Amino acid sequence: MDEESHLRKIAKKLRNANGFSPVPIIHEKINGPEDAYNIQKINRTIWATEGRKEIGFKVAFTTEDAQKTFGTNEPVYGSLFADMAIENNTQIQASKFAHPKLEGEIVLELAKDLPKKQLSKKEISSAISAFYVALEIPDGSFLGNFNAIDMIADNAAAAGYVLGKRKLFNQETDLASLSMQMQKNSKLVSTGYASNCMGNPLNVLSWLQAALAKREETLKAGQIIYCGSLVPIIQAQPGDSFHAEIYGVGSVSCNFASI
Repeated sequence: MDEESHLRKIAKKLRNANGFSPVPIIHEKINGPEDAYNIQKINRTIWATEGRKEIGFKVAFTTEDAQKTFGTNEPVYGSLFADMAIENNTQIQASKFAHPKLEGEIVLELAKDLPKKQLSKKEISSAISAFYVALEIPDGSFLGNFNAIDMIADNAAAAGYVLGKRKLFNQETDLASLSMQMQKNSKLVSTGYASNCMGNPLNVLSWLQAALAKREETLKAGQIIYCGSLVPIIQAQPGDSFHAEIYGVGSVSCNFASI
């Protein structure tokens, strides 16, 4: 079997898998992250032809600790689709996700297309129109101890997301100084900081722009970018409710239906 056919075979397995019917890890069967991104791209292309609308990207492993845990020296990215959206402050059916987790994030919305060339921090900042307090619900497809390569191939475990109220962004907005409080079942469980995300969510956007350019892709006006979790990831169970708030910016909530 040639290399492309091999990657397409793995892509099909991942496309048909989910947390309810997981597949074995694949990082030992492919040649590193570029093969993994090629697998991801195969599936993104097929999903687009099936009518799914790509609306942005998520970036994971934006802390050094997470990178060490999953065997990488940089973040990873995956694609977000419109059908993954969950309305703020609504109930999520238990059957929607197999092993959902919860992350509290800052999301950036782009005002304009970004070129492939390297951009300054000021150019990156000027490309942002708005930002959100948000939740992400990752739910992966693998059995066993997966690593960053598996995550890349699995579209970074992108499964669901909840956006809070849109807030206009300006050059004076100091994203790195923002802090988030996360409540689970009405009890404070963690506090985190936007500086946990590569020092500043703007650095996450800059990294993503360069990573996509390396693979002949660009970011587009109107897309949203999930910039990594400000707080430790939380396992979600049926009946759990979550509320994340950044004081002075906004909040976002969801709850998981009981079985």
